[in-house]
Amino acid sequence: MFLNRATFGARQQDINALVGRDAADWLADEMAKRQTEFLPPLEQRFQANNRNLPNDSNSPLTWNAFITANDQLRMRTTFALSQIIVTSDLLSGGATESQKIAYYIDKLGENAFGSYRRLLEDITYAPMMGQYLTYLRNRKGNENTGRMPDENYAREIMQLFTIGLLELNPDGSVRTDATGTPIEVYDNEDVIGLARVFTGLAQAGGQFNGRGSDSDSMYKPMEMFEDEHSQLEKSFLGTTIPPNTPGRESISLALDTLHDHPNVGPFLATRMIQRFTASAPSADYVERVATAFETGTFTAPNGRQFGEGQRGDMAAMVAAILLDQSLFDGTITPQEGKVREPIIRFVHWARAFDVDGINAENERKLRDTSAPDNGLGQHPFRSASVFNFYRPGYVAPQTQTGDAGLTAPEFQIANSVAAIGYANFMSEYILDRTPTRDSNNTFRPDYGTEIGLADNPEALADHLNIFLTGGMMSASSRQEIIDAVTAMPLRDDNLAEDRRGRAEVAIFVAVNTPAYAVAR
Repeated sequence: MFLNRATFGARQQDINALVGRDAADWLADEMAKRQTEFLPPLEQRFQANNRNLPNDSNSPLTWNAFITANDQLRMRTTFALSQIIVTSDLLSGGATESQKIAYYIDKLGENAFGSYRRLLEDITYAPMMGQYLTYLRNRKGNENTGRMPDENYAREIMQLFTIGLLELNPDGSVRTDATGTPIEVYDNEDVIGLARVFTGLAQAGGQFNGRGSDSDSMYKPMEMFEDEHSQLEKSFLGTTIPPNTPGRESISLALDTLHDHPNVGPFLATRMIQRFTASAPSADYVERVATAFETGTFTAPNGRQFGEGQRGDMAAMVAAILLDQSLFDGTITPQEGKVREPIIRFVHWARAFDVDGINAENERKLRDTSAPDNGLGQHPFRSASVFNFYRPGYVAPQTQTGDAGLTAPEFQIANSVAAIGYANFMSEYILDRTPTRDSNNTFRPDYGTEIGLADNPEALADHLNIFLTGGMMSASSRQEIIDAVTAMPLRDDNLAEDRRGRAEVAIFVAVNTPAYAVAR
């Protein structure tokens, strides 16, 4: 199960390589691996096609990276961060959108085990974020006309990327005043003051209005145009930036203030834990991870150190999440375990059965998997809003988790339509009947081991229990696989196809079990 928490899904060779090793040593090796980048291969495709590619040209590269990249821990961390610091390629505007979002993704990956403060700066200057949250070419206010700076990024960088709406205790619980009322962490005056900071940014080169911008300006940091930056005093969160402070210096001071706020540790810890290991993390777990963020260091049980001792060290935080004592104590409480979103379940299947990379030209079905009725109900880097696919505080009504008051973010996109859509989508690939299969023979799974067990339904079910669900499959789910396989005859004149059919059905049932949908 450790690999299923830390990667997009374990392959047999990954399991074999981990056996006998300490998980902390595996983490350290993963963090040291070279980053898989999105922008360079995208640029190569653009050049090879005379820059004539569709707006979502990064989608095939994204799936390829999730499925085949060697730096799996960085890939999972990048995906986790993309659901906290959200932007989306739903924006229209031509093929350059792909380049903008590829640059953004690479910045998430580059800082995945580095400094959160540096990540905030890189994302603030990213053209994709500037366009998505509408502060690209954000002009200073004008008292004569009544124009005010755009406040969108000022609100979201506080509410969603750093400190949240309410003051937090170190364990992530909400602080209250003497009357028991939650304490708001900022007000509209803070938004007004911070909005002045994010004025004057535009794409590199050329003019503030975008004319004459560099040809590669969509994937390089935005520039500061001082003439359009507010020279007024900027007061927010107890910090005051004096009048006439230059734009880049103002941004640096603002990001320092946000990053150093005591809310950031527990705020980010809760959201990162939810993306890796626990949909409803306990207060103790949150506080342990927040402490790693605050101190910038984490010591694994085997003595290995993670982090460089500076506040906001992401390596320390990620290690604290994946090596937390609660994950290895042999007990399971209601607050442990994570509901795995459809993207992770699909990629896990693809990795488990050694599917090769998708064909960028022909695998159309993976260009947009957002539809819940015939897709996965989500698509990488394509959230419908800056609030992500689901809210971190979502409590599902009329469920056992809801009755227990437990958060379960992923349940917000789970319903009867999505369940059927997921099953239909998975069946197309598991049963190897996508259009691509007939056109160029790509994206085909290897079921060799499972076919070899097809004559023994019990052994096949036991194998899938360990291989796909880490031994967490219920007795009833195991029996469903056995019954489904047993009902399929093995005919002497069609043994090869019948055995493959048994393997496919067994795998299809397995990936639709509750145990596969949850990581513990």
